[in-house]
Amino acid sequence: MEQAPHAPGPDGAAAPAAGGPGGQPLQIALTVPFPSPVEAEIAHWFLTSHAEPRGPVRQELDVNGSVLTVRLTAEDPGQLQMSITSCLDQVSRVTRTMQRVVPPFFAKPQQDKGG
Repeated sequence: MEQAPHAPGPDGAAAPAAGGPGGQPLQIALTVPFPSPVEAEIAHWFLTSHAEPRGPVRQELDVNGSVLTVRLTAEDPGQLQMSITSCLDQVSRVTRTMQRVVPPFFAKPQQDKGG
Protein backbone atom coordinates (compact mmCIF):
# COMPACT_ATOMS: atom_id res chain seq x y z
CA MET A 1 0.00 0.00 0.00
CA GLU A 2 1.52 3.32 -0.99
CA GLN A 3 0.73 6.61 0.60
CA ALA A 4 -0.17 9.52 -1.65
CA PRO A 5 2.01 12.62 -1.35
CA HIS A 6 0.63 15.32 0.93
CA ALA A 7 -1.01 18.00 -1.18
CA PRO A 8 -1.29 21.51 0.23
CA GLY A 9 -4.60 22.35 1.87
CA PRO A 10 -6.77 25.36 0.96
CA ASP A 11 -4.65 27.67 3.13
CA GLY A 12 -1.40 26.44 1.51
CA ALA A 13 -0.37 24.37 4.56
CA ALA A 14 0.50 20.72 4.15
CA ALA A 15 -2.41 18.34 4.48
CA PRO A 16 -2.53 16.26 7.69
CA ALA A 17 -0.79 12.89 7.79
CA ALA A 18 -2.65 9.85 6.53
CA GLY A 19 -5.13 8.19 8.82
CA GLY A 20 -8.74 7.23 8.95
CA PRO A 21 -11.72 9.49 8.31
CA GLY A 22 -11.42 12.80 10.15
CA GLY A 23 -7.75 12.14 10.95
CA GLN A 24 -8.65 9.25 13.25
CA PRO A 25 -6.12 6.42 13.66
CA LEU A 26 -6.63 3.34 11.50
CA GLN A 27 -7.52 0.12 13.30
CA ILE A 28 -7.93 -3.52 12.38
CA ALA A 29 -9.18 -6.33 14.60
CA LEU A 30 -8.43 -9.99 14.01
CA THR A 31 -10.39 -12.65 15.88
CA VAL A 32 -8.93 -16.14 16.09
CA PRO A 33 -11.07 -18.96 17.48
CA PHE A 34 -9.25 -21.79 19.27
CA PRO A 35 -10.59 -25.22 20.22
CA SER A 36 -10.44 -24.36 23.94
CA PRO A 37 -9.94 -21.40 26.30
CA VAL A 38 -6.64 -22.92 27.46
CA GLU A 39 -5.28 -22.86 23.92
CA ALA A 40 -6.44 -19.25 23.45
CA GLU A 41 -4.62 -18.29 26.68
CA ILE A 42 -1.46 -20.10 25.55
CA ALA A 43 -1.54 -18.21 22.25
CA HIS A 44 -2.12 -14.92 24.12
CA TRP A 45 0.84 -15.62 26.40
CA PHE A 46 3.09 -16.52 23.49
CA LEU A 47 2.13 -13.49 21.39
CA THR A 48 2.55 -11.04 24.28
CA SER A 49 5.82 -12.52 25.53
CA HIS A 50 7.33 -12.73 22.04
CA ALA A 51 5.89 -9.47 20.71
CA GLU A 52 8.11 -7.65 18.27
CA PRO A 53 8.38 -3.89 18.70
CA ARG A 54 5.92 -2.30 16.31
CA GLY A 55 7.07 1.29 16.61
CA PRO A 56 4.13 3.65 16.29
CA VAL A 57 1.66 0.77 15.87
CA ARG A 58 -0.24 -0.15 19.04
CA GLN A 59 -1.12 -3.81 19.57
CA GLU A 60 -3.78 -5.02 22.02
CA LEU A 61 -4.51 -8.68 22.68
CA ASP A 62 -7.54 -10.00 24.53
CA VAL A 63 -8.97 -13.43 25.23
CA ASN A 64 -12.68 -14.06 25.69
CA GLY A 65 -13.39 -17.73 26.23
CA SER A 66 -11.70 -19.57 23.38
CA VAL A 67 -11.39 -16.50 21.10
CA LEU A 68 -8.23 -14.42 20.85
CA THR A 69 -8.70 -10.88 19.55
CA VAL A 70 -5.78 -8.84 18.24
CA ARG A 71 -6.25 -5.11 17.58
CA LEU A 72 -3.67 -3.07 15.71
CA THR A 73 -3.92 0.73 15.63
CA ALA A 74 -1.73 3.17 13.68
CA GLU A 75 -1.75 6.58 12.07
CA ASP A 76 0.17 5.47 8.98
CA PRO A 77 -1.44 2.94 6.61
CA GLY A 78 1.94 1.58 5.46
CA GLN A 79 3.07 0.88 9.01
CA LEU A 80 -0.28 -0.71 9.80
CA GLN A 81 0.00 -2.95 6.74
CA MET A 82 3.48 -4.14 7.76
CA SER A 83 2.24 -4.84 11.29
CA ILE A 84 -0.77 -6.77 9.98
CA THR A 85 1.53 -8.97 7.90
CA SER A 86 3.84 -9.58 10.86
CA CYS A 87 0.92 -10.28 13.20
CA LEU A 88 -0.69 -12.76 10.80
CA ASP A 89 2.64 -14.54 10.46
CA GLN A 90 3.01 -14.80 14.25
CA VAL A 91 -0.58 -16.02 14.75
CA SER A 92 -0.08 -18.58 11.99
CA ARG A 93 3.13 -19.86 13.61
CA VAL A 94 1.46 -20.11 17.01
CA THR A 95 -1.54 -22.02 15.71
CA ARG A 96 0.61 -24.43 13.67
CA THR A 97 2.89 -25.05 16.64
CA MET A 98 -0.04 -25.62 18.98
CA GLN A 99 -1.62 -28.09 16.56
CA ARG A 100 1.57 -30.15 16.79
CA VAL A 101 2.48 -29.65 20.45
CA VAL A 102 -0.54 -29.03 22.70
CA PRO A 103 -1.57 -32.31 24.34
CA PRO A 104 -5.01 -33.64 23.41
CA PHE A 105 -6.29 -33.31 26.99
CA PHE A 106 -6.24 -29.50 26.57
CA ALA A 107 -8.58 -29.81 23.62
CA LYS A 108 -12.27 -29.14 24.04
CA PRO A 109 -14.03 -32.28 25.29
CA GLN A 110 -16.07 -34.01 22.65
CA GLN A 111 -19.75 -34.55 23.36
CA ASP A 112 -20.93 -38.14 23.31
CA LYS A 113 -22.88 -38.67 20.12
CA GLY A 114 -25.36 -40.81 22.05
CA GLY A 115 -26.77 -44.07 21.07
